[in-house]
Order: sequence, then structure tokens, then C-alpha cells
Amino acid sequence: MDSYHHTGDLLADHGGVRGNHLVNRMVFSQQVTALEAYLGDTLLNEVMSNKEAMQRLIDKDDDLIKEKFTLSEVSKDPGLVERKVRTHLRKIMYHNLKKVDVLYNIAFGVRILDLAVDKKSLLKAVLVRHDCVHRNGFDQEGNEIDVFTKTFVQGAADQIKAFVEGIEQAVKHRPV
Repeated sequence: MDSYHHTGDLLADHGGVRGNHLVNRMVFSQQVTALEAYLGDTLLNEVMSNKEAMQRLIDKDDDLIKEKFTLSEVSKDPGLVERKVRTHLRKIMYHNLKKVDVLYNIAFGVRILDLAVDKKSLLKAVLVRHDCVHRNGFDQEGNEIDVFTKTFVQGAADQIKAFVEGIEQAVKHRPV
């Protein structure tokens, strides 16, 4: 929420009218980055504090299920399993919302993408953010992306905020 408010202030005070304005792109990129950080932090913190959620991930996550350890390794390091789960969750690319949706579903029984008001535009925002960060606001074909008006950026921020609030409530009141 701090990121939402700070970027909103930046947009209002320094954003430009044009859809290719640098500050607008930066604010937009930060909003999506904050979403990714929230998704990662929430999943990691909740899983590490809930043995049942961790066990579900160990049993059903495609990557964790492949992990193998000897009895000697487990005996020497009682925190081995927790460390491996933590390391795995830290390596996830949280911009892959479909994968994150699966992980939240395994751990908590929550389909986060079902909570998005406009799933299509949310997934598009993550892709466009990639072009902002890695191509300085140009797409793969070299075309400038000029959709980042103040209205567009604020709308994306509001959508992300609502998405995060929905996830927060769903995780708090999760069925499992």
C-alpha cells in the first residue's frame, strides 16, 4: 500500500500528459514490481509460518516434488526441508501470474487470478512492464509503447490495489 500511495503522489506531481512520458512509465513499472514483491513475500511468509501449507507445496509443486535427500543429509540438517522450500519460493519469477496462481492454490486453496477484476488487462500489464523495464518503453518490434497516460497508469494502480486487497482477504480467510 505504501508503494501505491507513493507512486500515486509521484504520478500526480511529476507525471506527464503524454502516454510515453518517462515518469508515467516508471510509476507504472514500480506498481507492477510492487505487486510481484507482494505476491512473493506473502506466499513465502504464509508458507513458512504454516506447516500444512508447506506440506501441500512439498507434495504438489512440480519442482519441490522432485527434490531428493539422503537420510544422512536430513539428519545433519534438521532445517533442510524448510530451507529448500524457502530457497525455491525466492527463486520464483512472480511476474508469471499463472504459475503464482497455481502455487497459491496448492498452498492455500486460493485462485488469485479469479480475484482480478480484469484478468486480461492485469496479465497485459505484467507484459508491458517487461517492455518498460527491459526495452525502455519499446516493444519487441521496436515500436514505442505510448499508452502510459496518467489515466492509464492510475487505472492500473487501482486495479493492482484491488487485486492485492482481494488476495489479502482470500489468504486471511482461506479454506485450507
